[in-house]
Amino acid sequence: MEFSLGELVVRLGGELVGDPTVIVRQVASLEAAGEGDLAFLSNPKFGAALSTSMASAFILAPKAAGLTERTRILTPDPYLYFARVAQLLNPVIRPPSGVHVRAVVASSLPASVSVGPNAVIGENCVIGENCVIGPGCLIGSGVSIGADSLLHAGVKIYDGCVIGARAVLHSGAVIGADGLGFARDADRHWVKIPQIGRVIIGDDVEIGANTTVDRGALDDTLIGNGVKLDNLIHVAHNCRVGDDTIMAAMAGLA
Repeated sequence: MEFSLGELVVRLGGELVGDPTVIVRQVASLEAAGEGDLAFLSNPKFGAALSTSMASAFILAPKAAGLTERTRILTPDPYLYFARVAQLLNPVIRPPSGVHVRAVVASSLPASVSVGPNAVIGENCVIGENCVIGPGCLIGSGVSIGADSLLHAGVKIYDGCVIGARAVLHSGAVIGADGLGFARDADRHWVKIPQIGRVIIGDDVEIGANTTVDRGALDDTLIGNGVKLDNLIHVAHNCRVGDDTIMAAMAGLA
């Protein structure tokens, strides 16, 4: 993918100072950028790096506009603008629709869904349009997954869980395993409490690799809209994570 700076400003806004015909093909750091790269500066104290950077153009805040005479896009939040440019230049590549011959599917699927090799989809599932179920995913019975969701290889979703639209679940994520629910008897042995709740995940949620979200013991475990969970996070049974929460790796909720 490539865009001229003029095209980027038409799509994303901002004030262009310099040549609108400059072509950018990728985003990069100030230090690593070369010809065809667009770099950003979010902290003016690192402005000296602009003079040595080989980037074709820069994303700067208006107050940093005078730090260079080279072509630049001015925007109040350079980091946010960088993120949006990065999405344009690096669109998600999705596999073609269809069910691989080595997949096992026991539910009806829209024709637009892609199911990879060795994936298993149980009975009575509802899978939305344009979903990608990667290789080796295991989807239990009665699971619902909203449209345009992407499950990378090896995701496990237990029976009855609900995933919203446009979800991204990375490899090794486990949704709906039993929480740690046990009662102790008079002989100090542990008696398992069946975990009969579900996990309900909202729209536009991203869950990192090897992150686990346990099903509720009685009520449901709830993950709100827009939540972003990093790798190696544990969310225990009956937790509620509010809309647009972001959590870094190794966090744990009890």
